[in-house]
Amino acid sequence: MTPLNTDLIKMPSCSSFRFARPRSQACVFFAHALALGLMMGSLSAFAGMDDMLKAVQQSDFSFARSASEVPFYPVAWAQDRFYPSTQFKDERGVLPSGKVSENTFDFGCFLPAYIAKRDMLVLGGDIGLDRINVRSGPYPDQSILRVTPTAAWLHQFGEKETVSIFAAPIVSCDLTDHQPWGVNAYCGVVGMHEYSDKLQLLYGGVYQYDFGRHTGYPYAGVLWQPSTKCSLSLVFPWPTFTYALSKRWLFQSGIAPGGSSWVSRGGGVETTQSFGSWNINAGLGYQLHKKLWLFGGAGMAGLRGVKIESSDDRPRFESKPSSLFTLALQIRP
Repeated sequence: MTPLNTDLIKMPSCSSFRFARPRSQACVFFAHALALGLMMGSLSAFAGMDDMLKAVQQSDFSFARSASEVPFYPVAWAQDRFYPSTQFKDERGVLPSGKVSENTFDFGCFLPAYIAKRDMLVLGGDIGLDRINVRSGPYPDQSILRVTPTAAWLHQFGEKETVSIFAAPIVSCDLTDHQPWGVNAYCGVVGMHEYSDKLQLLYGGVYQYDFGRHTGYPYAGVLWQPSTKCSLSLVFPWPTFTYALSKRWLFQSGIAPGGSSWVSRGGGVETTQSFGSWNINAGLGYQLHKKLWLFGGAGMAGLRGVKIESSDDRPRFESKPSSLFTLALQIRP
């Protein structure tokens, strides 16, 4: 089996850039439209997976895990992640501290929309709701809607070189008080060189637009299969280790970013706010039916912080590492 390698279009989650004054209803309508598309895409993926894989196999594309017992990366998912209450303190010691819990829900998919001999168009995205609940402290609760449509074009150069070009705007807004919405943009070029059947090299560059700031950074890593039961994705900075315990059981651990960013306006002042962390997570997956998997995990959220930026102030709240719990349904080829 030679399914699609989503490491070629993998990206972090954030959001920003400002639009004029659309209300949160516009965000909700956009989110509903994408959610419907993602749901139909997920159902299509579940129903037509065999035909899709056959089309990929008949092309010249060569992806990792083609001869592995480790199931492929999820092409569709519904995931809930919970962070218990944690104390956040102003690093300057000026503003009062607060105790906060967080619950995030994500639903998304990535599917080939067009497959030719050496070209492939992948469309999809992710829609998420991040609920930030203040348990103590003089701060309001937040409900952040995040929508990420994504498109990628892949081309096979020769037998060992695959290159993709991707774009992913990330639309977000705070639903609690009819706040404005904004978009952060990612795009880039990522390539994969097949060094051998067990080792693939990833390379490329990513451009990010974030509240008027322009950032470019390299994309580098390796995909290594030391055995048919084991897969190691060393993509900086989010490595993942996967081990097939049996035909129906899977162990996986890794590091990934989490959180949301949004624009808030009130009292004539506009601020940009972000709530982020780096998560270390480990868990077990179980094959419920054919390509449908249930995953449950637990771990630790580190480097957690809240940043509030305005024209004249930039307070930052930080917390100690805290626990997190994950439950997900996944469709894996």
